[in-house]
Amino acid sequence: MTNNLRKPISYYLICALAAQFGWSASAYAGISQMPPLVKPNVPPNIFYTLDDSGSMMFEMLPDNIARTGNNDTSGTAYNNYCTSGDDCWVTSVFPRPANIYNISGDYNQDNRVVVGFNHNITVARWRSSDVNKAYYDPKVLYVPWAKPGGGQMDPANPAAALLNPVAPNGGTNTTTMNLTQNQTFAAGYAAWLNDAANAYDTNARTIFPALYYIYNPGGSCNKSTLSCYTRVEIKAGTSLPPKAPARTDCTAATCTIAQEQQNFANWFQYYRSRILAARAGTGLAFAKQSATLRVGFGTINTTGTVINRVSDDFTDPNKTAFLNTLYKHRMPASSTPLRKAIDEVGQYFRNRTVNGPWQTQYGIGATTTQLTCRQNYNILMTDGYWNDAAAGGGRTLNYDGTAGPTITGPNATTYTYNPANPVGPYADTFANTLADIAFYYWSRDLRDDWGPEKKNVPVSGADPAFWQHLVHFTVGLGVAGNLNYPGDLPALTAGTKQWPDGASNQIDDLWHAAVNSRGKFFSASNPTEFSAALESSLNTISERIGDAAAVGTSSNTVRSGTSLYTSSYRTSDWSGQIVQRPLDVNGNLTTAGWVGSVPAFSTRKDKVFTYVDATAKGRKFDLLNLAVADQAYFNTEALTYLPANSVTGANIVDYIKGGPDLGGILRPRTQAFGDFVNSAPQYLKEGEDDGYDFLPSTAPEKANSYTDFLTFKAGRPSMVYIGANDGMLHALDGATGIENFAYVPKGVMSKLPELSRTTYGHKFYVDGTPTLGDYWNSGWKTALVGTTGAGGRSVFALDVTNPTSFAQNNVLWEITSADDADLGYTIGNAQIGRMPNGDWVAVVGNGYESGNKHAVLFLIRLKDGQVTKIDTGVGNAVTPNGLSSPTLLFNVDSTIKAIYAGDIQGNLWKFNVTSSGTSVAFSGVPLFRAVRSTKTQPITVPPDITPHPRGGMLILFGTGKVYETDDALNTDVQSIYGVWDNTGVASVTASAITGSQTALQKQTLTATGSSYTVDNKPMDYSAKRGWYMDLDTTLSTGERITIEPQVYFDEVIFTSIIPAGATDTCSSDGKSTTFILRALTGGVFPYPVFDTNGDGKVDSSDTLIAGKQGTLTFGTTILKKGNKSIIYQPPSSGSTDANGPKPVQTTFSQGDVPATRVWKQLLRTD
Repeated sequence: MTNNLRKPISYYLICALAAQFGWSASAYAGISQMPPLVKPNVPPNIFYTLDDSGSMMFEMLPDNIARTGNNDTSGTAYNNYCTSGDDCWVTSVFPRPANIYNISGDYNQDNRVVVGFNHNITVARWRSSDVNKAYYDPKVLYVPWAKPGGGQMDPANPAAALLNPVAPNGGTNTTTMNLTQNQTFAAGYAAWLNDAANAYDTNARTIFPALYYIYNPGGSCNKSTLSCYTRVEIKAGTSLPPKAPARTDCTAATCTIAQEQQNFANWFQYYRSRILAARAGTGLAFAKQSATLRVGFGTINTTGTVINRVSDDFTDPNKTAFLNTLYKHRMPASSTPLRKAIDEVGQYFRNRTVNGPWQTQYGIGATTTQLTCRQNYNILMTDGYWNDAAAGGGRTLNYDGTAGPTITGPNATTYTYNPANPVGPYADTFANTLADIAFYYWSRDLRDDWGPEKKNVPVSGADPAFWQHLVHFTVGLGVAGNLNYPGDLPALTAGTKQWPDGASNQIDDLWHAAVNSRGKFFSASNPTEFSAALESSLNTISERIGDAAAVGTSSNTVRSGTSLYTSSYRTSDWSGQIVQRPLDVNGNLTTAGWVGSVPAFSTRKDKVFTYVDATAKGRKFDLLNLAVADQAYFNTEALTYLPANSVTGANIVDYIKGGPDLGGILRPRTQAFGDFVNSAPQYLKEGEDDGYDFLPSTAPEKANSYTDFLTFKAGRPSMVYIGANDGMLHALDGATGIENFAYVPKGVMSKLPELSRTTYGHKFYVDGTPTLGDYWNSGWKTALVGTTGAGGRSVFALDVTNPTSFAQNNVLWEITSADDADLGYTIGNAQIGRMPNGDWVAVVGNGYESGNKHAVLFLIRLKDGQVTKIDTGVGNAVTPNGLSSPTLLFNVDSTIKAIYAGDIQGNLWKFNVTSSGTSVAFSGVPLFRAVRSTKTQPITVPPDITPHPRGGMLILFGTGKVYETDDALNTDVQSIYGVWDNTGVASVTASAITGSQTALQKQTLTATGSSYTVDNKPMDYSAKRGWYMDLDTTLSTGERITIEPQVYFDEVIFTSIIPAGATDTCSSDGKSTTFILRALTGGVFPYPVFDTNGDGKVDSSDTLIAGKQGTLTFGTTILKKGNKSIIYQPPSSGSTDANGPKPVQTTFSQGDVPATRVWKQLLRTD
């Protein structure tokens, strides 16, 4: 009978990470919960430089409202009060004694004027957040500072609110103010601004402190008209305005007096002045950061010898020390020497000793242990214009206007800055500016003692510097420049607008400094914006740390509307991103079409589903819908949070669905999705014609035309499906990238609450690639079969025929190890097909760490989840086993004929499928055993299959695993195989292959440079049952095949991975080799199949090789365009743009090779 090689829709050209893992029978170390190849990137150094100038103690923003001439209607300056030659500043809205922020010499009412509390326009303007951006804003929820050691500080006591919540080093913080009742200040205590008399007075005053004004715009109102303000005193009998959306502390439409008093007290104690607000935003932002960061602290007036070095990590002891230093730093009444400050930070990063920022552990070990790829950042915040001291060491030149030195990196890569033709808005004509100093430490090699081979700092679209350098993020609080930020950046880039002189335009210079060093500038007008700007700075730094990617596509032929879909993840915060990348008509990548997103929580919360049990089946993912045992996981987790009752189980369920983090009590997230590691995007629209029109004429499916169903599919909306390690399978609208619905598998329920912990460490959740395929159940439908991969022992099925109307009834079933102990971690994905007996099934290998440790094939009926198992009987507790992902062979009538799958003991199994059942072929023994020198070789990916010219099937596969923590260090030799299943060959009795490699023809690889050649031994199938090649060259130490091969007509493509050495954390994530071989012989083709000359295409000018090694990749996607085939490979690093990893593209022109060469469409089999 003719063998049908039509493959199910499930592959959809997705080259993924999903099949990359497995392990040997001799060392069953357990399922790793970290990506085994893409190592966590080297933590960056982040230096935080705080402005500690005198103006940071002011209780107003911006500066221009502080001068008395700008704040009373007469414009009178109070020079009779101010010291000679000084401007008179109104700096405070509350009187305070000396040395609240220092032990001596801080700004207080002894040398500055305090605004009054009577009812006039000056008071209204100063006590309205619409004018004084530092003042209390009733629309904002003010939360206490992050507490050293974890959590948050206590809410302020409205009856005894502290003027400084943490005492300066050597000082006290016992001074309080009762905000709930009148306060009387004796004569001489403060100089009060008196608008009515156009003067100040030092008389005794009785005030009610909890006071604010609301500006009411409209009509003829302006901010200098008293009648345009509403005065609000927070005390009994006052009508408060309606609550704002951010005021989640208020339960009714209007806050109560007690709630408003509490919020005002929190502002007063934690945000009232610039330095208090800066400490609040800084502490809250850094408290959320990963323990892997290395953080240092300095201030602009006390840098140099008292710089607090970057820590070895940001675990609780170091995080606590950072927060204590931030909160307790003494504030001098000093100026703003920003140029000197960032110069001293730059000099710190030139420290090459064991006590410098390059050392892995401060002061420990030799300098040879310093990591060359570590990235360096400085975050500078300031509230003012730079002045006073310049940079030291004569670094006062116009560095961005002068040609820079040539820096040489690996492979003779060079960089020389040329201001005459700069790429970007960098050069100006002025010297000795902040931008010049920032540019100096970006464009100069901080470690010119290291050779070119050590210039291996990760590059990105935002920062192309491969040498050791310093990037500045600058945050201006309450300041604005003359340029329009950020609107003028395109004109500055184009050269139609120029940077002004930084000496007289210091805020524009602050922006210029960030641009020059490839950082970012943020302009914050109030404490809320400052906090957001600082968090954005830290998030941006995290985003630059690194990505890894997988690629999928919407078509197997380049045509109008074809797109690639790239998923990636960041190890810094374990977040993920999926990007649509449209192709032009020639198959070239264009700019990103959309970046995946989720709707607002209010919309999303009702579109997340789960499976409860066989009775309740699918339900909305809400706490009370879950099984009692599953509810307990969330309720028990909630009890661990303090104070008691601050978190409920329902809060945690909402958090999983994208709900609030309760002000940072639950783990803050910066991205909508969790990390996409081993699950690759799957596109669904019309899908593939699975050939079901050829089903037997007596089949009940014939009652419904499959051709009509194909027409229906072509008209339905497109969708992209992908699993993530945030606990969900996501279904995204293919046109917009917005999530349409999500599914939470029951199999990961027990560990879902861990996602909410601020101490969360990475785990896998929904980590398998979903499979999509058509089936029949009283009509044609499309099923999605998903696995949880390393996230759990679970397989589930959804009806996605009409994805836009997906509801709980579309959840078909879920099977976990609690239902069947033979089900292990289902690494890899399922297959979908019709059995000869009429059952439509999902075909799944049982995976690893199952109850009996056998290799077992699961056949799961799609319509109801009924399970049939075929147990090979191989495996036990001492030598555990597990079946990997299968490949299906179909009859000409589109029913399953046979199933091939490998296991981790190196057995290649064949299962015969007939109308009477399914059984292990060859009387229960494997078709082949992969063994080299007595060592078994694990098979962890599905094979690919192609007809053998003599009859039967050629089975192509490779061996190896990268699943356990120590696998990167394993150097056992792995192999590539092509073995012949001679079932159905005339005059031959079908048999299993004995003798392992001795029964096959050996092809020998030779490595030259980054290329492989093969010796092309002739193949005699009358004497041998196939071929093999060992990956044992000088290039291939540790090389293995953990990505499924792909057959194209007479060619087979294998993609290997070679893990990087574990001791060199600055090395790449590893390498990959792409092999293109003759499927029948394992030999090389007589015409080029690789781009060896680097021109981006394969033609007759290239040389003949069998394989080419390059950066780590996780598979190959090939599309056809006329007589050309285009390969897209997803890199783990190096090829990036603003939207993350960018697929690498190579074009093959068939006009340059013999006419008999034809690329077969990529129709994947898993």
